[in-house]
Formats: sequence, C-alpha cells, structure tokens
Amino acid sequence: MSHLLIWWLAMQGLGLLALPIARRLLGSYAGPGVAFGKIIAILVVTWVAWVVGCLGVPYTAALWLSLIAFGATSVAIGMRDREAIGAWWRDGGARQLLILEALWTAGFFFFAWQRSLNPGIVDQEKYMDFAFYNTLLRTEVMPPQDPWMSGVVFNYYYFGYLMYANLARLIPFAASISYNLCVATIAATAFAEMCAVGWIVCKKLWFGILGGLMAMVFGNLDGFLQVVEQLSQKGKITEINFWRSSRVVAQGDTINEFPYFTSIHGDLHPHFLVMPVTILLLALLLDPLRLREPGEHGVRKFSDVLAYLPIAFVLGAMVAISTWELPVGAMTVGLLLHRYLPVQPLLSRGRISVVAMVGAIVASSFVFFLPFYLNFDAPQGGVGVKWATTSTAEFLTVFGGLLFAPTLLLSSFFRERVSLKAEARQLVGAIVLLAVAVALLSGKAVFVMMAALVGAALMAAYATDDHDERAPLLILLAGCAALLACELVFIKDPYGDKLYRMNTVFKLYLQAWLLLSVAAPWCLSRLLSGRGWLRSVAWIGGTAVIVASAIYPIGVTLTRTSNRFIPPTLDGNEYMTREHPDDFAAIEWLRKNVQGLPVILEASYHPYSYYARFSSNTGLPTVMGWANHEGLWRSHDEEVNKRVTDVQQIYNAKGLDEVTSLLDKYHVKYIAVGELERKDYKGVEKFASLPVAFTHGATTIYQR
Repeated sequence: MSHLLIWWLAMQGLGLLALPIARRLLGSYAGPGVAFGKIIAILVVTWVAWVVGCLGVPYTAALWLSLIAFGATSVAIGMRDREAIGAWWRDGGARQLLILEALWTAGFFFFAWQRSLNPGIVDQEKYMDFAFYNTLLRTEVMPPQDPWMSGVVFNYYYFGYLMYANLARLIPFAASISYNLCVATIAATAFAEMCAVGWIVCKKLWFGILGGLMAMVFGNLDGFLQVVEQLSQKGKITEINFWRSSRVVAQGDTINEFPYFTSIHGDLHPHFLVMPVTILLLALLLDPLRLREPGEHGVRKFSDVLAYLPIAFVLGAMVAISTWELPVGAMTVGLLLHRYLPVQPLLSRGRISVVAMVGAIVASSFVFFLPFYLNFDAPQGGVGVKWATTSTAEFLTVFGGLLFAPTLLLSSFFRERVSLKAEARQLVGAIVLLAVAVALLSGKAVFVMMAALVGAALMAAYATDDHDERAPLLILLAGCAALLACELVFIKDPYGDKLYRMNTVFKLYLQAWLLLSVAAPWCLSRLLSGRGWLRSVAWIGGTAVIVASAIYPIGVTLTRTSNRFIPPTLDGNEYMTREHPDDFAAIEWLRKNVQGLPVILEASYHPYSYYARFSSNTGLPTVMGWANHEGLWRSHDEEVNKRVTDVQQIYNAKGLDEVTSLLDKYHVKYIAVGELERKDYKGVEKFASLPVAFTHGATTIYQR
C-alpha cells in the first residue's frame, strides 16, 4: 500500500506542477483541460531530456535538468496567468479539478488492484516490454542499446517506454513494482482524459464519465455472449474467458483487443503506451481558441501557425511511440481542422490553407522526433489491398455496443431531414433491403455497413453549421473510416499471408474504439434529449448495451478473484520467487551489483516464454534474446540467426578456449548457467574455470 500512496502523491504533484501549462494549452477548456496535466508533464519532460541526451549529455542529468526546466516554465506561466487562474478557481475551477482528480484516483486504484490480481511480468509480450523498460532505466546514452541484441541500438519505437521508465527513475521503486504502477497510471490517465473529452463534447459530466467507462472499462459484447452460452449449456455461470473476447474476428487470425483488456493484461506495449497521448491530441483538436476559423483567407498570421505546433508535437509523439498511429492520427487532424469550412465550394483559399496546414503538421511531427528516425531502419512493408469478408456477427460482437447510438442517431437524422413521397420511400426501402441481402450473401456486409456510416456521418456533419456539433460527428467519421479501412487494406508485415491482417485489425480497432468512445456518448445524449419513441428506444437500447458491455469487466474480475491462490501483490516478480527461486536470486544480485550495461550471455530460444529472463529482468544486454522478435524488427537480418548459432556454439563447445574469440567478439562480461542453460546445452561445465560472480542453487553467474 505504501508504494501505491507514494506513487499517487508523486503523480498528483506532477499533475499540479503542469496545471498552468495544461490550462494554457487547452485554453477553451481550462476546466476539463486539467485532466491532461500528467501526460503533458511526462511527455514534455521526456522529450526535452531525450533531445538533450541525444546531444551527448548523460541521460540522468538530462532528465533532472528537463524536469527542473519544465517546473520553472510552468511556475512562470502560472505567475503570469495568476489572475486568470484565480478567476477560474473561484468560478468552479476547484470543483472541476477535484472531480477530474477523483476520477483519475479511482481509475488508478482500480487498475492497480486489477494488476495485483495477476501481476506477473511474464508470458505474451511482457518480457520484451520489461527488457526495454529495464534497459531504459539503466542507460546513460541516447539512442539506447538493444537489450536483446547487444552492441546495436534499438530498432523499435522506444519513446513510449522511455516516458514511463522516466517515471520510475523519478520515483525509484523496484522495477518489478513500478512496471505495474505504470500500467495503472496509463489506464487511469486515459480514463480521466476520456472523461474530460466527453465532458467537453457532451457539455455534461455524466456523459463524460460514460465516455471514460466506454473507452477504458467496458468490454465488447462477447462477455454477454459467454454468459448466455453458459446459462443455456450448463444452467449456471462458471467463469468468463478473459482471452477469448480479444480474439473474436476470425478472418486473418486477428487480434481485437479493447482498452480494458489491454490494461488488465498488462503488456506495457506501444499500442497501450500511446493511449493518453492520442486522447491529448483529440483535446487539442477540439479547442476552438487554438484552431482559429480560417475562413476564405486561410491561416495568415505567424501566431496562427504557432498555435498548431502543439498538435504537430503531439502527433509526432504518437507516431514515435507507435508508428501505427500515423494514418488514423493524420486523418483525424485533417477532419477536425476542416470543421470550420463549409462543404461548398470544394476548392477555396481556406480549404487549400487547411490542407497545406495538415501537410505541414505531419511534416513537423517528424521533425520534432528526427533523432529517432535518424537511428531507425523501418522494417520492410507497404500497403496491401484485399477485400475482406469479416463476419457480421463477429464484427458486431466487437463494436455493436459502440455503434448502437451513432447508428440510431444517423438514421433519425435522415428520417427527419429527407422528405420523400410514399412511393419514393418504398423504392428507397426496397433498394436498402436489396443492398443488405447482397452484402450478407457476399460476405461484405461489414464493408457496406461501415461505408454507409462513413457517408452518413459526413453528410450529417456538414448539414449543421454548429462547429461544436460537427466535431463529434467528424470524430465518428474518423472511427468508422478506420474500421472501413480494415475491410479494404492492410499493412504488410513479416507475419505472412495467413496473418496478413492481424496487426492492421489489432491496431486500427483499438484506435477506432477510442474515437467511437467519444462519439457514442455524444450521440446517446442527443437521442435522450429528444422526444417520442426514438428517445424510448435510445433509453432501452442504451441501457441494454451498457449492461451487456459491463458484463465482461465484472465477470473477469469475479473469475480472477475466485481463482486466486496467492494474496494480491504488485510485485511482478512474485512468480519467480515461487517457480524459479535460483534464477531470481541471480537476477536480484545482478540488479543490485552490476552498473551500466555490460553484456550477459544466456540461453536464446522460444519467444513468448521464459527465455531471455536475465536480460528482460535486469535490462542488461544479451547476445541474442527472442530471435523471432529481432528478426521482425530488423527485416530478418542474417545477423540475427548468426547470433543464435553463436550462442549455441558458446554453450555447447567442450572447451572454453574454443569460444574465447566469440566471447570477445560480443564483449561478454557475465555468463549465466541456470535451469534453461543446463537443459538446452551440453557444455556448460567448462565455465567452471571462470571466476564465480554469484551462485545460488542450480544457477551460477560467471564473470570474465
């Protein structure tokens, strides 16, 4: 509990320190804008420290200098704006701050508790995430060294890992605990930010909270289906399958994670790390004071251009954290920057100016993070085109809850605004029924559905002159367009034809989920503010959708609490003390006694497993970690397989003199001989001639 409280206090302090900057950046929404103080502080402090570190300054010094500079800047802005801040505070600002901090606190303790139910930093991608995290805790040099391929720099988007490793540097708990606290921090920050964005868009706090719940707490409808299946087959509910709900869409063996699954699953991976930054971008784009109306003359003043730089910076950070954010992020920027322009004329000085500004924002976003791209060799890829046949039932299981209110609102929009004679209505109805039948029979129903929603959202957005009303409709359009894209295109990656759309669906579905979690509460609030039968349908259907979506988090939590055999803990290495005590003792010794980044040799074999446990749990670079991952990151560079062979040769050789040259080649300082090395290799006895740095049971660390 002490770790939780200290971390909470530190995060509250960071948020308050950033308050003047957050108010300045979110000028029109100074109240809800305070929810973004924490992510602004983490992001800006990391970027400044990273740039200074890339100039050759030791990273620890760069980080503290950056924090001091950020604090001084924020205090200076606060002093300059003290009258405005005082007026805001007296005019409800204190209440707004307390509400948003209460929401963040509730989210933080909730997600920390969820992690404590399953805290192990092992399985799936966690060893990769923990390796990056631990290396970035140790490094003093930018760009950082790859922990799984010693002697070379990261060839992966590491900026998000650096952001949260910086938190752990500033709040120096054990890495196995701070990792899980970072998971809770990200989820809580995204939850509070989504509540703030919903508050901004819907103008009502409760709908803002609903948006936060839809984004970060509710699940898809598979939890409800699991309950129905178990009641019909067994007559009782036994447990909710946590994993099944993230693997619903079958075609292409896709991954359809949603934020709640991602949060409690605990992979500190780029698609999760980026969420608070993505929501910050939405808040900046919604600020009308920042996005001055370009009108017919476009953006003319230098001050107007400067107002767009924070958008470019945040978009650049998103892409540096997770490159998958670029297409949807850039599309969202373009759509929301266009919301002040009339649909006609299609070609005007204002539209040309905004299009040029979007291009400049995207270009500037790369300039802000140029040191990353100068040391990053993008894996081979490209865009492929293939018309998917996603199952309608599977798709609606994932997104039916979030699409209910938008679909109902858009259909009511056309019912109210399109005047047709009875014969024409019958003809339109027949055409719609025919289109639905063809779509279902051809397996293209999802494509037709999303194309219709994209078109309807576009027309609805430009049928109103209210810019505040147009914004959520354009956010809805962006979310539906991302889902439509998954039916037409995919990003080529090394996973092959069978898994051709796995990553595309994975990443774009998550991005669409956040966008729809802004649009859906707004659509529901509009429906509930009306009258007649449509309002009744919205009440009944909305309630049903909310209840059905809440079944997954409730069911998974009950399943986890009922199946526990150890007390809740935030220590991600607790499993090692029970299952691998000898290895754990060696890892603890390495953490406490080895400084810097000397190379350690260990067994290299299966990904998504216990292999690479020394490098992952200490951050020390190894000759080769998970070769599968290194191959993906480096476009199957032949050096990866060569290192795998060299590791085998070093361990299997009969005499130490046979492999001295290889050990020298990779600058190996420590050699691990534990349970995996004794199981996989036959020549480990030869290392007995080396000095023993540490030994415990069956695990020994030799030193050269």
